[in-house]
Amino acid sequence: MRQDRIRRALSIRSRAGRGPRSRHSARTGAGLSDVIGADVGPVALTSRAAHVGLVESIYWVVSRHCNQRCGHCYNDSEPGARGLSPDEVDRCVANLPDANDVGVERIILSGGEVLAWPALLFHTLTRLYQRYGEHTALWVQTNGDLLDERTLDDLLAHHVRRIDVSSIDRYHPKSTIERRELLERMFASRGMLDASRPASDGRVRYGFWGATEDQWIGPLWPRGRARANGLSSAAPQHEFCRMWSGAKNFLEYRGSGCEVNVQLGDVYPCCPMTCRPIGSLLVEPLIAILDRCARSPVFQALNAGRPERMGESLGISEAHGIQRTRALGNHCLWCDEFFTTYGRALLVDGATARGSVDLDSVPPAHEKRPAPGEPTRIATRPFPTDDDC
Repeated sequence: MRQDRIRRALSIRSRAGRGPRSRHSARTGAGLSDVIGADVGPVALTSRAAHVGLVESIYWVVSRHCNQRCGHCYNDSEPGARGLSPDEVDRCVANLPDANDVGVERIILSGGEVLAWPALLFHTLTRLYQRYGEHTALWVQTNGDLLDERTLDDLLAHHVRRIDVSSIDRYHPKSTIERRELLERMFASRGMLDASRPASDGRVRYGFWGATEDQWIGPLWPRGRARANGLSSAAPQHEFCRMWSGAKNFLEYRGSGCEVNVQLGDVYPCCPMTCRPIGSLLVEPLIAILDRCARSPVFQALNAGRPERMGESLGISEAHGIQRTRALGNHCLWCDEFFTTYGRALLVDGATARGSVDLDSVPPAHEKRPAPGEPTRIATRPFPTDDDC
């Protein structure tokens, strides 16, 4: 019975032919195609014309529980860290886009280490397939430590279209990297195809990558333990907002390139994460969150990949944003300073909000007097109304 389910999973053919190519040519630096290959994997996608829009990618961390505690981890994953409950997963899935209205091209499940909590992972895969069927490609990202033949067969039986082993770098244990040859043989034995090779035959894909110098994530985001341990080399020239996994186009579900990062239930415009989320799938539909943010000039600037322009509607010049980016060292730290100093009301509290230091290191706007020549901080409301736009 298990082998029959696996054969059915492997025999899926795309009704749309060759999978859509990456639409990230407008972004700078290494992009999606550099990591996942030009072909994102055949899947029976309903045409864009059938939808009001399309969310290209949802990166969803369902648990921060991990079998490792890597010194460079951006979201502080570790053994025993929090994950969603099955009920919380169901609530989040219910608030993902309606497949009859806004399509979702792919959902990438990650952690933590998703295979460290298999019951949660397979529950999530089941709920996502029930909601989207073959119209959305389901991917899994893992460090590979816990991936064996039985688990691989279960993943294929749960309609996973791609598996990424994202631990091939100097930050992960040598024992993890040494498993690559074993995993490659295991993938090949199931008829899976290396994602770096072009194909249009509907086979499930696999990939290996990590935080290496040639990848967009190479400098490491100044987040989590990477920042605490001084491992991030992010500098002003590393424009994470404009790169793959950045905030650029996160609002563009009516256009192209819409990608969002979900940490447990918390929604962020980018993988490096603002210091607090922009909303929660536990209480609000994703499209409602994006539509709400689209009315804010601050988020419009992030959507354009221009964090240095976030404050223009508040009287804070682009030149000031550039100056602070240089002074702080990178765009992510300017983003933190902007929201902690000028835009706290634009974000919400969440289960995955970064440490209190992010919000408390800079006094609230009404408590801090501007220095001579410094822009005046303007009180903000949570979001503008339609009348403000």
